[in-house]
Amino acid sequence: MDHLSRLVVVETGRVLREEGLAGGRGVKVKAGLIGGTRYGSLETDLLYAETAAGDPLLASPLLFSYTLPNISLAEAASHFGLTGPVYSVFSENPLSAAEEEALRWLADDPELAFMVAGGFDFRAGEKDAHGQEGPADTIEVNIKVVRK
Repeated sequence: MDHLSRLVVVETGRVLREEGLAGGRGVKVKAGLIGGTRYGSLETDLLYAETAAGDPLLASPLLFSYTLPNISLAEAASHFGLTGPVYSVFSENPLSAAEEEALRWLADDPELAFMVAGGFDFRAGEKDAHGQEGPADTIEVNIKVVRK
């Protein structure tokens, strides 16, 4: 599992436990998870492209499985038994956009117990024009429960 997905799973679990919503093993909950992002899976996409550049037959299958921006959300939903809608939206205000989507789902689907909304992004560190290390990698994950 990539670093972003691990953090999304851990933070989702922390928030669900904090809210008293973490079911036990095998418990399914009619709740969804919407994530907002600025960059999606761009960093993983670029890493995957690097592995495919030399020889497409040697491209990393592990990286390929994380080249969609909603994969980290699907990992968390699967881990915690959330059976509602799971997808990501692109926005300059990731958490706000995810909360708005979650509220729309709650208004339209009376069977949803709650929604989880999150903002998540990963940016790899960069090198300056002289090849010197610039800012370090940054991973941002903010998760919250949204209720009716």
